[in-house]
Amino acid sequence: MRWACGPASVGGGGGAWATGSAWAQGTDRAAGTVLAQFEEARALAVDPRERLYVADAGRSVVGIFEADGTRRAVLGGAGTRPGTFDTPSAIDPTNGQVLLVADTYNGRVQRLSTEGQYLESLPVGQTGRRAAGEWTFQDGQGGASVQGDGRPIGVARDDEGAVFVLDSRNRQVWKWSDVGQARAVVSGRGGRLQDPVALALGPDRRLYVADAGREAVLIYDAVGTFRRRVPGLAPAAVQALAVHRGRLWVVCPRRVLVWDRAVGVVAEHTVDLGEPLVDVAVYQDRAYLLTETRLLRRPAW
Repeated sequence: MRWACGPASVGGGGGAWATGSAWAQGTDRAAGTVLAQFEEARALAVDPRERLYVADAGRSVVGIFEADGTRRAVLGGAGTRPGTFDTPSAIDPTNGQVLLVADTYNGRVQRLSTEGQYLESLPVGQTGRRAAGEWTFQDGQGGASVQGDGRPIGVARDDEGAVFVLDSRNRQVWKWSDVGQARAVVSGRGGRLQDPVALALGPDRRLYVADAGREAVLIYDAVGTFRRRVPGLAPAAVQALAVHRGRLWVVCPRRVLVWDRAVGVVAEHTVDLGEPLVDVAVYQDRAYLLTETRLLRRPAW
């Protein structure tokens, strides 16, 4: 049986997950505590100190918050110059010291300190001079604009310093090594990626890519070798992917699915927030839920 990200619940018209023995299902109408509000939030992340990072595409900023919702900083603003954004769509706070931002319509990934200091930019796609595979991290100091023609919508850094970027326009996943060497590890050639919408990095450096065109979450290794699909899933409306304690969390507009490599789907959490979920982050016993307009905190499932 296959499960889709549509409105139907288990047993309804959308089908159901084939699940392991530890599977749990529930509908959650306790929304939680509202911590912050936004114009058009796109992505959420949490760092090891439980600081929260929200990409607000509506204002072209990244907000940084403490766990209680206290606003620590607002980075960026609309523009093309270094340190400004055009529709930021993904964030990776890495170790809590350096922030990676997928600056989607500027065609780049920016690295900033969590205090807001601009460090450098990585163009995604082509600049009219050469292809992304030849680039290293480029410095835009002095006001120079560093941009590519790609559309980065996902970014993740592994423990070895490699940076993975999902480019929706060119239907590719790029990998930049810790010394700045770049290559495409997954591409759209031969229909491998048709309409990629989300990226996550899991244990053993496995890449999870949600592809709406293929209605699948695809698993690759760190060099781009295809391993398999996540079984039993037809994710035409996946909003985001996240990995917590080695398990894949699939964020859909009205629910969250938790998948374990060993036993399959272990939980389905249906959430009624009055508007679609955009992203989810979990820290210890707390879950943070993001919609386009609100960030909420509640006990973890």
